[in-house]
Amino acid sequence: MLANLIRTTALTGLLASAASAQHEGLPDPGPDQLGFSVENMDLTADPRVDFYRYSSGGWMDRVDRPAKYPAYGIFYIMTERLTKQVAQVAEAAGKAAAEAPKGSPTQLVGDFYNAFMDVEAIDAAGIEPIRPMLDDVAAAETLTDLTRIAAEQAASAGPGLLAMFGPSQDPADGSRFAMFALGQTFGTDRHFNEILRMAPDSPPLLAYHAYIRDLLIAAGYDAEKAGQVADASIDIETRLYSVFLTPAEAKDPANKFGTLPYAQVKAQVPEFDLDLYLDTIGFPKPDSFYMYEPRALVGLSEVLQTTPLDDLKDYMAFRLIHEYAPFLTTRLREPGLALQEALLGARNDQPRAEQLYQLFVEKLGHPVSQLYVEAYYPDETRAELLDMIERIKAVFRRRIEGSDWLSDPTRAEALRKIDQFYYKVGYPDTWIDFSSVDIASDDPVANIMALGRFDMDRELDKLKRPPEHEEFNASSTLPIAMNAAYTPTINGFEVTAAITQPPAFSPDMDAPLKFCRIGAVIGHEMTHGFDFSGRNYDADGNYRDWWTFEDTAAFMDEARKLIEQADAYEVLPGIHINGALGVGENMADVGGITFAHEALMEYLADHPEQNVEIDGLTPSERCFIAWSQFWTMKATDQYLTALVTNDGHAPDFYRSTAALQNVDAFYDTFGIKHGDPMWLPPDKRGQAW
Repeated sequence: MLANLIRTTALTGLLASAASAQHEGLPDPGPDQLGFSVENMDLTADPRVDFYRYSSGGWMDRVDRPAKYPAYGIFYIMTERLTKQVAQVAEAAGKAAAEAPKGSPTQLVGDFYNAFMDVEAIDAAGIEPIRPMLDDVAAAETLTDLTRIAAEQAASAGPGLLAMFGPSQDPADGSRFAMFALGQTFGTDRHFNEILRMAPDSPPLLAYHAYIRDLLIAAGYDAEKAGQVADASIDIETRLYSVFLTPAEAKDPANKFGTLPYAQVKAQVPEFDLDLYLDTIGFPKPDSFYMYEPRALVGLSEVLQTTPLDDLKDYMAFRLIHEYAPFLTTRLREPGLALQEALLGARNDQPRAEQLYQLFVEKLGHPVSQLYVEAYYPDETRAELLDMIERIKAVFRRRIEGSDWLSDPTRAEALRKIDQFYYKVGYPDTWIDFSSVDIASDDPVANIMALGRFDMDRELDKLKRPPEHEEFNASSTLPIAMNAAYTPTINGFEVTAAITQPPAFSPDMDAPLKFCRIGAVIGHEMTHGFDFSGRNYDADGNYRDWWTFEDTAAFMDEARKLIEQADAYEVLPGIHINGALGVGENMADVGGITFAHEALMEYLADHPEQNVEIDGLTPSERCFIAWSQFWTMKATDQYLTALVTNDGHAPDFYRSTAALQNVDAFYDTFGIKHGDPMWLPPDKRGQAW
């Protein structure tokens, strides 16, 4: 549940024989799907004036954003293909499940699929499958009863209610577990939590209110009661969230790793029975907690003191219906689509089989990933990428060795850190064994609860041993996740099977495309170990300051350049990027393309037969254009507003050129000079690494 608290997601933000048979209807991506192509360029544009137009103007003119997507770019394109692949894998497993060995990935995935796809039975059941939980909430008479319910939900597949407490690797000592105090989760997707800080009459918050009301009406509430519950729920959530760290504050580990003794934590929220919560789940009572949301419990105490018990119960009932809605009557789906349209400017009403993709990521990641890898992922891809990682790592190491702003003590620690990098590509060496989970072909809610209990049992079992990293087992690093992610507590990163597919990577790409697409992703991940947040962890993954005062000041000077560059960028009229929120991602982009281009040049020196012009473009030109096309996108205004408000990832079209403006070789390649619109003065270029 909490083992992956401290993770830096790397590349994407807000919102990717039998094998040959499954590929039917899924042609390889072409230019319209942002496969690299001169056709996607505008050769009439001057790269010194508008590089984005030069690299991607043809695509921008030719390709419309599908109405169902709030944004359209390479990761939406890749995820659409991935979603269809996973649906095909699940459908095949569904047909084979009855004859498959019990507990095998085919049986587990197939019966999960079959239960989810039986819409007639699901609609007939309505919300009755969660009736016992709703009745338990309705019968609650005290705050102690609500604490017990919150713990029972945390121990299964339920929502995080009121407060959450649990173990994760100790950030200061990776050889042991520590306990963390967190605030609750919310009915909004985490990418939209900031709407809870908006004015009551703001359109996003009104849309969320309408969602709660309409969801409850679809669940059988009368309209008046549904409106009252929506009022109370918005009040509770806005008050709770008002004391949470802002997105920018949460980027700084120092704000999340303060500790308090157990007694002081209890004293912050005496209305919440902490002893009962831990005993109900089975967690040990620690001497102290890391205060991951340092103000949350004081805020919760105020809410519990001042909110009528019936309002709290109504709110918890809403959260249960919201959490289990994907597995209940399909009447509950429309309110979510309406909210999606209000917040993002688009609604993606996927076929039911494709709705399973995100549910698999959240609930059944390894068994589904195992089937996906068997169907779609060649080992040759893994081997080639591992070689590329070594090349890019060597470039990074040499740049650290030659850095003129690092002192010898900090340089020595930095080199030790890069020498101890952990990295994996594609999929784990050992899959997690789900065979003990009882997945039925006719009860989707029971399946989810069984998986929730399985996860918690595994968490409790892990506490018997020192922490061990489980490969590719976070929602952001599953083999079916369209992502790559660096984890500071293991000083390493994982590049998933899903993201190492066309058009990000394919074996038949020429070297500039390989290095400056997936290779830049790899460099991006490495840089996260040394970015604004990652630099606070040492080679062993422990949260520790290994920098001299002077080196910290020099690093901050380089980071400030990227903050100022982003702050100056107007995404929409009056809306600018939050440079402080996104400095880690922007620094990783600069590092990624810098290392990738340099590694490409070295690779071509070793393979001179590949150092040739293609389509009239030199390798360096293809490299930088490939990067820029990689980040080409179209998006709704609502999507862009949500992204800038909530997420550290800048809009893709900013990333397409902003990182390049900090790379000296970019200027040399395209002859960009002082006075050209694409020129960024050398003293303004953020080049920490």
